Amino acid sequence: MPGAAKPGPAKRPRRLSRHMIAGLIARAVVHIFYQVDRAGTLPPGPVIILPNHPNALLDPALIWATAGRDVRFLAKSTLFHGLFGPLVRSSGAIPVFRKQDEGADVSRNAEMFAAVDAALAHGEALCVFPEGISHSTGKLEPLRTGAARMALSAAAKGTPVQLVPVGINPDRKTSFRSRMTVVYGRPFPVEPGATVRELTSEVASRMRHLIVEADPEADAALVIRIDQLYAAERETSVSAESAVERRRLIATGLARLRSDRPEWYEASLLQLRRYDQRLQRFGLQDSVLDWNTSFGDAIRFTIRELPLALVLVPVAAAAMLVFAVPYALTAASARLQKDTDVTATAKVIGGSVFYALWNVIVSVTAGKLFGSPAGWLTATSLPLLAGAGLFAIERESSALRTARAWLSLRGAHSNTRKRLRRHRAELADVLDEVNRSFSFDP
Repeated sequence: MPGAAKPGPAKRPRRLSRHMIAGLIARAVVHIFYQVDRAGTLPPGPVIILPNHPNALLDPALIWATAGRDVRFLAKSTLFHGLFGPLVRSSGAIPVFRKQDEGADVSRNAEMFAAVDAALAHGEALCVFPEGISHSTGKLEPLRTGAARMALSAAAKGTPVQLVPVGINPDRKTSFRSRMTVVYGRPFPVEPGATVRELTSEVASRMRHLIVEADPEADAALVIRIDQLYAAERETSVSAESAVERRRLIATGLARLRSDRPEWYEASLLQLRRYDQRLQRFGLQDSVLDWNTSFGDAIRFTIRELPLALVLVPVAAAAMLVFAVPYALTAASARLQKDTDVTATAKVIGGSVFYALWNVIVSVTAGKLFGSPAGWLTATSLPLLAGAGLFAIERESSALRTARAWLSLRGAHSNTRKRLRRHRAELADVLDEVNRSFSFDP
């Protein structure tokens, strides 16, 4: 037809890029290894994300998994070579040339700043770990000035960049399926006339409000334990952000109490230990003390859970049996790693290698014994069994803990529960008194 527009070439289906594949792998790894809670969001437009760095290579994966938008990272130049080179390059990371890294040409950091300016000008989100190192101190280490200089450089060129502090808070960062809480703070712009030192100080202050700073050897587990007790006794918010804020204040209170009133600290700690010993003796937990579950409720729970157990328990047992070898090898290789900030990373890498090799070995063996179709079917089924087994183990473990708690509660004398609840209330009162003494409120 005259004047009709000619049809354009057919659009090709969008293909997964290496960058997208790297992001998918990072998200999968994080959600397999941890139970992740997130609070806060990233704004649109040019952003510099500023997290603490307690967990080596898993920290970038955590940000990638929780940011809610695509993220590029700044990484030390030595990571672009060797074992992790392909993954780092495919992630779209920008190399940073540090003088402490052997063979790094620091003069090339001009290229890094140019790449950062260009990325922010295009509205991208960049992630910088301003501490500059991965560590297990349990505290925020002194910040490097690089992130502030990047933000000031972008602002000077007219890019409306926003900075977003982030707190990465692990419960037990080296433990498989432990809880990890990632809190995104409120975005803030670069103030006109701000200096590098002032902006770095502002970033550090905002990051500290999102991080539970506690000695991992002395206080970290104690902070979590006290928070559990307090949350069971008082009505508290269940949001991830509120839990981090509560634990942050508890950690601050513990440190100040130990420093200013050591005798009060020791007496309170002894009281908590006695309470926990009594709980353990009767097989109870804080939250169980408030249960008012009837025998009829227990029957309904059993009727609901028993059919599921008949399906899920065999799945859990099969997964534990089939994957016992790679599980043991992963645990053994992780024990060889002495630095706790890379233990989880070592578990992820070792687990990926051992489980992949095991899948190949089992699939090839099945193929040789029972024919090629059996081999391909095994190769397809093993990952499905791993995922289903993980779900089944967690689901049935939770049901078993609930049943045991109910039986323990039924077996305990009513006066026992009253005394334990009174003891719990006294401990919560002690914490309130500590908070009042140091003028902050959980």
